[in-house]
Amino acid sequence: MSKGGKYLKPKATGGKKKGNAKKTALVVACIVLALLLAVMIGVYAYINGLFGKMNQVEVEKIDYAALATETYETTEATEAAEATEVTTEATTEATTEPTEPHVASSADYINFLVVGQAAREGETKNQDRSADTAILFTLNTHEKTLTMTSLLRDTLIRGATYKGHTWGGIKLTTVYNMGYQWNGVAGSMEVMNTTLFLNFGIEVDHNFEVDFNGFIDLINLMGGVDIELTEAEAAYLNADDFWVYKDVEPGWNNLSGMPALSFVRMRKVNNNESDILRTDRQRRFIEAIIDKLKTKSVSELMDLVNAALPMITTSMSNDELMDMALKVLPMLSELELVKGGTCPANYEGDMLDIYKDGRLHSVLYFNEQETKAYMRAITEGEGVIAETAE
Repeated sequence: MSKGGKYLKPKATGGKKKGNAKKTALVVACIVLALLLAVMIGVYAYINGLFGKMNQVEVEKIDYAALATETYETTEATEAAEATEVTTEATTEATTEPTEPHVASSADYINFLVVGQAAREGETKNQDRSADTAILFTLNTHEKTLTMTSLLRDTLIRGATYKGHTWGGIKLTTVYNMGYQWNGVAGSMEVMNTTLFLNFGIEVDHNFEVDFNGFIDLINLMGGVDIELTEAEAAYLNADDFWVYKDVEPGWNNLSGMPALSFVRMRKVNNNESDILRTDRQRRFIEAIIDKLKTKSVSELMDLVNAALPMITTSMSNDELMDMALKVLPMLSELELVKGGTCPANYEGDMLDIYKDGRLHSVLYFNEQETKAYMRAITEGEGVIAETAE
């Protein structure tokens, strides 16, 4: 149509509304993004605050490749490494072929050493801080398993050197204390890590320490732990007037902090009882702790974490703890706890005056090559675990 010889321009139909809608959507998206970012920052800050409650020490990372001796690799370990290389090359070159089965490698394994050290409240630096209990937790991120291996405290270890200090021909439990005298808790962890690698082929990635008082407080915070006692174990606890104030009965009992400590430390329940049964009790107790934690609500767990973290000392930084949490949390519901065994698995006992104090001390001899092959299979996926070392 026209008016006065001119065509009329059509009226706009909703152009401004569409433009306003786009701007509104953009503003909403920015607000949502900002809120998500704020939440992420808040969560990160909160988690870092939690991690910061732990006692953190800086432990020098060991170059295990440089520390390795000629007895470090076994034939089985070498063959496993070569097989891994062949598989990797084949997969890279033939990308159209079906996916090869997963081949275990050290990248799948993370090793955490947890030590219960023997110092009591009020003891000074020069007094005993031996490793009363040492358990290696190996996380297999591919298989989603967590394996517990108890390190036998009476194992006679060979010599090593740490920052100008040399030791050898002593019990494993003593090593932790020697490191402490030289460089505090960081020294304990560094010396222990060096010793475990040279003697057993274990590459410790991260360290944790809990003392007697911390253990007692942790168990009390949980409301005690339910554990089944044999007649001999119940009798032992009832005879312990220092840690146990209330008698227990054979069968299921709820152990609070102090009797729980007595339970995991008991060594002479029966005549000629070895450290094997003691470490087995410790693994039983850890399983019971995990069972107890599974019954807790999220809020109860967070309260427990808040209270427990200050009782723990670790070599991990906040960034390492955050990375580990992001790696472990997605697999937590599928994670299988493997009770494991001891290191060394095979050994021979003897009595020696190793401290030159005129007293005979029980020690354990072991085959270094056999033990390394066994532990490398557990902790790095190398070789096959020998049937004799079950």
